[in-house]
Parts: sequence; structure tokens; C-alpha cells
Amino acid sequence: MDQKMIIVCSVVGSLGVLSAVLGFSAEGTKLTVSDLYVGGGLCLYPQNPALGLGVCAVIFLVVAQIAFAVVGGCCGCCRSRAIPSETNRIIGVVCAVFSWIMAIIAFALLVTGAAWNTTGTREPSPFGLCYVLKDGIFAGGAVLTLVATALGLTSYVMLRGQPATAAAAPKEGEQMPPGAAGTTTGQPQFPQQPPQGQAPPNYPQHSPPPQGQGYGQAPNPHYAPPPAQGQGYGAHAPNQQQQQQLPPPPGRGYGQYPPPKGDEQV
Repeated sequence: MDQKMIIVCSVVGSLGVLSAVLGFSAEGTKLTVSDLYVGGGLCLYPQNPALGLGVCAVIFLVVAQIAFAVVGGCCGCCRSRAIPSETNRIIGVVCAVFSWIMAIIAFALLVTGAAWNTTGTREPSPFGLCYVLKDGIFAGGAVLTLVATALGLTSYVMLRGQPATAAAAPKEGEQMPPGAAGTTTGQPQFPQQPPQGQAPPNYPQHSPPPQGQGYGQAPNPHYAPPPAQGQGYGAHAPNQQQQQQLPPPPGRGYGQYPPPKGDEQV
């Protein structure tokens, strides 16, 4: 909880508690049948502190609810704020609605109790009895004041926006927007060299197109086309020129006649 939240909770909570205390005090000092005077067919209601206590309780209750509405931003609808989660928003709005309902009922009870304790004269009942406030009216208003204050504080805490530092921090798994932080939190500006002893990364290499499927250029006339598929090379290896076979040279010293056989040599 930040300092502002602590101050708001302390002020609004103090106003609600003070209103409830005044309501309980008014319950103990309200007029009873023994306090009334009957004369001339009228009921005389004397002055008592319950009237002032009830009025003060109503004032503090109204101030607490107005302060809650102002600092709470009308249940989070009058101002845009960062809500921690959708669940907290729903809980905060529901608590705010019930807080106002309880505050309205408490306001009605406290005003009714204060009105029945005003100084003056009233007509008695047909049976000659004077009307007095029932027990528990001020006490019920005080209890509902405490409930309304508690619900209002709960709603304020649930709808309270996150601090600016917490809202600016990225969540786990999310990247920070560009320019939000220095280069220390982003990607490295220069490619990292692989450590010593580790092979460099294998980048994809583009192979040349297969033979016969060129890029639209004419074949080079200085090179002969390769043999068609299915024609062997025989005893000659590919890409080699066939040498012309010449007849063997004639025998030396014999001319056109072959050499003699056996002992016929000269």
C-alpha cells in the first residue's frame, strides 16, 4: 500500500467509525415514554442529545461516502486506471454498489431516529398514548454505517491502479517496447562470435541450378555439350578426346621381307 492509499483508508475509515459511534450513542440517549410530558391532550417531547448525535452521525456518513466516491473514481468508471485483473475489478464494483446500498439504508435510519427525537409537541394515538422511537433504529443505522465503510474501503483497494513503476515493468515472457529502456535490455547490436572450439553456425547455401536448366543464357560455344543419357563412353573416360590409332612402324633392317626362322638366319 502506498502513502496515498494509507491516508485515504485512514480518513474514510475514521469518518465511518465516528459516524457509527455517534449512532450507538444516540441509541443510548434517545427519548423514552418516561421522558415525555402529557398535557392538554398533547405529547410534549423535551430536548435531548439524541437529536444532535443522530444529525452528526448522518453528516459523517455522507462525508465518508462522498470522499470514497471522489478518490475511488466512481467505481473506477470516471477515470482510467490500470486494473491488476478483471477479477479485482468485478469485486471492487460489487463492493462499491453494496456500500452505497448500505449507506442509503443507514442514512434513512439515522434521519428517522433524529426526527423522532426533535423537540416539540405531537398528537397522541387514539388510545391516548405518545409515540416514541422503537429500539434499534439508531443502532441499526450505526451497524450499516460500519458495513458501508468497510465495503467502500474494499472497493477502493480493489480498484486502486498499480503504481507507475509497476505498470511500466514488462510481464514475464513479454518484450519491452522500443525506446522504453537502454540497449542493455534489448538484443545485442553486434552479432556474437561463436566460442573457441565450436563450429560456426550452419547457414543455408544456395546450390547452382541443375545442368540443362539455366537462367535463360545461351550455351557457351567453346565447350561441347555433354553426351546424352544412355550413351556410354566405352573404354574412354568422359571429357577426354579420342586419340587416333596409328599402324605400328615396319621392322628395321628387313624391308618388305620377314626375318628368317630358326637356323635360316644369315
